[in-house]
Amino acid sequence: MENNIKYRTYRTSINIFLYSYYGISKVYEIPEGKSTILPGIKYSILTILFGWWGFELPWKGYQKIKYSLTVLDINFHGGDDYTKAFNEMDYEEKTVWVYNNLKRELFEKTSIETIDIIIDLQHEFSQSESNLTIEKNIIFITHKLKKLNIVNLKNNELEEIIYKINQFEYRAG
Repeated sequence: MENNIKYRTYRTSINIFLYSYYGISKVYEIPEGKSTILPGIKYSILTILFGWWGFELPWKGYQKIKYSLTVLDINFHGGDDYTKAFNEMDYEEKTVWVYNNLKRELFEKTSIETIDIIIDLQHEFSQSESNLTIEKNIIFITHKLKKLNIVNLKNNELEEIIYKINQFEYRAG
């Protein structure tokens, strides 16, 4: 279940005389194909209008201007991206660790949902098989993944995933 919703927050900086406010917006859900910049426009306008008028010691004033420019840069580049964090919230630590520690090519080829399924299959295999060999393990997982119509992973990629699962268990154990 690939959902293509992006989760973003936006920042604002208001500095009027001695009053300073730096804030972060609520989390916005942005559907695929929609702009990530538009929801942050109101925060950028507030910063443009009120982000420059603070009076304090000279070096503090420059910090406020610098922070206002940083806020505008973040907002005009689509805000702070929380998509990865929100997508990983529903998974156990093991699944997230294995997924985040895959080689880049494999990371881009698979999804966290697939890794979660493979971890479950790996557990099922280790419970049912007394003679644990990597070849039998890969055959078992490949057979089960085909039933779920997940056929994009090669044997060497499955071997890497199994290695990462074992690596997590070794480091956690």
